[in-house]
Amino acid sequence: MARQYLQISNFSGGLNTQFDARDVADNELTDASNVQVYKSGQIYSSRVSTDVTSRGAGTLTSGRGLFLFKADNDISNNDKSIELLAACDVLSGTVDIIEDPFNTISARDNTNHLPAIGSLGGNNTGAQFVYYYVDGALRVCDSETGQTTNTAKYFGHVDKSNSPAIPGGAVDTWVDITNNLSAPTGGNVTTSGSDAYASAGVGFDVDVTVETTDDDGLWEATTYEFAQSFVYEGEQESLLKSYSESVTLNTNNYFTGIYVGIVNDGDDFSDRIKGGRVYIKKKDSNDLWTLFLDINFERGVRTDIGDEFGGWTNSSGDNWRNSTTLEIKGPSIDTYESVNGFSPDVGHLSFGEVAGLFYKSATVCNMRTFVAHVKYYTPNGGAETKLMPDRLLYTPIGKYDTFPPNQFIDIGINDGEDFTALESFGTKLLAFKGSTLYIIDVTSPDDTGWFLESTHKGVGVDKPSAVVRTEFGICWANTNGVYLWSPSQGITKLSVKLDKDFAPLSTVTNPVVGFYPPKSQLLIIHDCAATDGDSDMLVFDFNTKSFTNFTDYVAVPITNMQNNVNECIWLEGNTVKKYLPTQGTTNIAFSFTTKDFDFGNPALTKKIKKIIVSYTTAASGVSVTTTYFTNGDTDATGVLSSTWATAAKGGIVNIDASAIGAVSSLRLKFSATGCYKINDITIVYRTRIKPPATAVNT
Repeated sequence: MARQYLQISNFSGGLNTQFDARDVADNELTDASNVQVYKSGQIYSSRVSTDVTSRGAGTLTSGRGLFLFKADNDISNNDKSIELLAACDVLSGTVDIIEDPFNTISARDNTNHLPAIGSLGGNNTGAQFVYYYVDGALRVCDSETGQTTNTAKYFGHVDKSNSPAIPGGAVDTWVDITNNLSAPTGGNVTTSGSDAYASAGVGFDVDVTVETTDDDGLWEATTYEFAQSFVYEGEQESLLKSYSESVTLNTNNYFTGIYVGIVNDGDDFSDRIKGGRVYIKKKDSNDLWTLFLDINFERGVRTDIGDEFGGWTNSSGDNWRNSTTLEIKGPSIDTYESVNGFSPDVGHLSFGEVAGLFYKSATVCNMRTFVAHVKYYTPNGGAETKLMPDRLLYTPIGKYDTFPPNQFIDIGINDGEDFTALESFGTKLLAFKGSTLYIIDVTSPDDTGWFLESTHKGVGVDKPSAVVRTEFGICWANTNGVYLWSPSQGITKLSVKLDKDFAPLSTVTNPVVGFYPPKSQLLIIHDCAATDGDSDMLVFDFNTKSFTNFTDYVAVPITNMQNNVNECIWLEGNTVKKYLPTQGTTNIAFSFTTKDFDFGNPALTKKIKKIIVSYTTAASGVSVTTTYFTNGDTDATGVLSSTWATAAKGGIVNIDASAIGAVSSLRLKFSATGCYKINDITIVYRTRIKPPATAVNT
């Protein structure tokens, strides 16, 4: 019979180890090591990563400690958008902030590497840093379960340069402080009719006059007590500090001639404090605290949330007071609860209150922060703290550091699993335990409208690094496979073409999962903490729905991965690396193996004549070894010799395949330490009518 041709020109199906080599699709491979297949008409050697910067000396924690974020100000306070990279140093307990991390190393200097977030405390060697970034500030805590000495921190840019009465002076800088929303510790209410000023940093002094000469007052005739709070950036309000003084009103009396005194004296107030509030209620009653004064360091003082602020005037020296005479004829409709969404009696609000508090994972979803697996205060309002591995805590809307202990969700109490990771997509919260995934709908602005949407067994993760948000949804990996959750399709197993015993998947123990947006590729490091050398990486291409495997891709340990719209990076030792799916010009060890082709008729014998390969090479080329497998054998039958071009050349190579002989099916493996792009492979053969000797007649 005449010569026949089988052309293999599409490799985009990638790896398929789930099915027999004869049953996989024509564009799929039974081995794909250190190759890319995202171009449908080409397969090429690739395992490129490159150094982007060095963070100097430091020690990482495997699978943790890296966070990439954008800010509107650089570290020198220039008003320009810039990317910043937070990199942990567990030995010092600090976080390095690397400015503009994608600049070339040669263009950088030591000023770009700042130990910007100082030590979280005394527990450093085992630190496991967890981050979240929102409203222009990075939050970090040490989630190591046994630690009792590290305190949650806040790193953000504060601009109070337009505040004439700002305590501490005009501030326009990055601040590194404890993430604590502490209440005032001092201040007084007086009826002296003269200015009064609290000690710097402790709170506010308020002087009031009781109007007794007209009958416009709407207050109940009784004695009133007062309390004050601090308001931090993001309208986050502290708990209340009660004044020791009280004021008595008779029928038709009201408050007039109200002045607030503050002292601008050094850095006594936290840089995050933007003002405060004063509240009033009947003395010794169970009434709600009603708004009396709203104080803003930049804008002044007002008596109602909807009013305009009056300004400030400099009274004398460092003393400032409101420039507008204020009066309050009746109680406000605003209360502490209506302003904040929780009671001032909750007892505690923030993870930075004392050392040793932490959360294992965090995400921002629908204008709230959610944290999981917490060591925190119990909801009784007391000082008791407890490790609660089944608890999710959440903040009120827009108050990203405010965690009332009574705002929580407990799921699967005493189920033998702990929350390990949180991620969000839209208004859906994905809460992972070791074996189970819970999907929670938090669409409603009222938490009473939230509900547990679904529960999924067997798809949990052990560590936060195993989960990543992508443009397609949330992806993760465990020993059972690689998964995607999307709003439209729910959970999809991406690794259906990979056998569970496929080594890079079956040995997933400390996975790191990342995403490379330019090529829509998912990256899965199977063990970021291995002690036996380098770690493999699986790559899933969302465009081709294909996997390939990269052997010994990273030198472990590594941190978690982070990405922007253009890059995916990680920390390897003290070097920031980025993923590159390009080929480069370096010879690397690669291999790929086709399916077992029966040429459309397994019952007939095929005499293989030659194999023609169209290719290019970008490096000093070496010959590619062509191994063949016949008649469905899993062991190699033999090797074909051939000569391939070198030194940035390419073209066509004709491989003499006469040694293969007559076969019913043929599988080919190409391997080399080289740098090749292969466009197509053509098998030239003749079909014999006589069946092969190994055929079985039935």
